[in-house]
Amino acid sequence: MPHDHNDENDETLAVQIANQIINVANARMQEGAQPDEVATGLRHAAANFSAFVFQRGLGGPDDAGHLLEEFGSLLEYYLGRHAEGEQPTGLGALIEQAKNDF
Repeated sequence: MPHDHNDENDETLAVQIANQIINVANARMQEGAQPDEVATGLRHAAANFSAFVFQRGLGGPDDAGHLLEEFGSLLEYYLGRHAEGEQPTGLGALIEQAKNDF
């Protein structure tokens, strides 16, 4: 079953780790790396580490198909979230509000 992202708490360890990885990606782009190269590197890292955890039985689903379903669900969610014209929410909305107040 796809994960319901609307109920996701921004303070979960998984989201904190994801945000740390995104910070590394942003730093690499500031250093001159192309966004598509960074995205490809992130996909390789996610696939590599996910396969490692799955094959070693270190947690997560017992079915590799669930990993693919989860990735597809996450990708679909973030494609919608980054769609053109979408208004920022959460911290992004707070930052935009603070900018507009000054």
